[in-house]
Amino acid sequence: MPSPFDHAARRERLRHQLGALGVGLFLVSRAVNVRYLTGFTGDSTALLCLQGQELLVSDGRYAEQLQRECPGLEVFIRPPGVTLPMALGEVLKATGARSVGFESAHVSVADLGTWQGIVKDAEWKPCADVVEAFRRVKDDAELACIRRAIGMAERAYQSIEPLLDRVPSEAEAAAELEHLMRRQGAVGAAFATIVGAGANAALPHYHPKAGAPLAGSTHVLVDWGAQEEWGYRSDLTRVKAWQPVAGTPTLNAAHAAAVSAQAAGAEALRPGNTAGDVDLAVRAVLARHGVEDLFIHGSGHGIGLDIHEAPFFRPGNPQKLEAGMVVTLEPGIYCPGRLGVRVEDDFLVTNEGGVRLSHLPRELGLDLG
Repeated sequence: MPSPFDHAARRERLRHQLGALGVGLFLVSRAVNVRYLTGFTGDSTALLCLQGQELLVSDGRYAEQLQRECPGLEVFIRPPGVTLPMALGEVLKATGARSVGFESAHVSVADLGTWQGIVKDAEWKPCADVVEAFRRVKDDAELACIRRAIGMAERAYQSIEPLLDRVPSEAEAAAELEHLMRRQGAVGAAFATIVGAGANAALPHYHPKAGAPLAGSTHVLVDWGAQEEWGYRSDLTRVKAWQPVAGTPTLNAAHAAAVSAQAAGAEALRPGNTAGDVDLAVRAVLARHGVEDLFIHGSGHGIGLDIHEAPFFRPGNPQKLEAGMVVTLEPGIYCPGRLGVRVEDDFLVTNEGGVRLSHLPRELGLDLG
């Protein structure tokens, strides 16, 4: 299937930034950014962008794949025995570029040292988040991909949700959910699926265990997402409850607080508001419910080709929201050794506030008081 994206226009946008960055050449070495600009789905490949020339530097494993995925782009295949940093250094030297911008947040000290050792007379300018800034606002094609990834994840969960208390273990539930997403057309999970039963749900980034049964547990937290064929992702969290949990807050009270906090955050998803404003709106509701101290992470984040990308909803973040950003909101309440609740959905930032793109019911399951 032909790519739905105009990669050439994306690269042209980058070329237009060279003057503002003060560089004659920009080196894109982060794999996800190479994919965004070219459509190439492999790794160990970098893109050189300069006025009048674009060049991919890769190796023989990807020669045919590059022809298929990036037709028309010039490719240099490094010989066996020559590392990618060494090959990039030699290619950069051959361009004669006097100033080179590089992705400073993703380049190791060792790689930079290799390049500087080969291209001794060039100025090396660290540039953070250049391509990432292009990726923050999604176009219609990207939004369609994210909607597909959400649909894949939702349909898979709908298949397994009624059976969760009969799945032998957390690990098997996670594996089955990932299998079901693939059957819906996903190329894989958007990230390592989280399934935490009972007290394990209080660990936000818990790793499901083969020896942790779901049968007999009070509740289970499932955090999952799908990756569709063009690389775009979804990210959802639901809680299913079967039994009450002693103590305060109750499962119902914690869950209600999370749902209310998410709604307040969605209302704040408007252009001109900051990511910190959204986080503050979420925390204000949790504070009114008396559970703010049990919320131990940020309120959400952007999604796209990365599962975590800007904007990041954390206290004081000054980044301004823009219409077309796609984000998650995921308020949670965690009582160590007792319970964990998180409600996460995917939203589109619009002038009227956040539009929820995911549509799964958010009820706990039982009326537990």
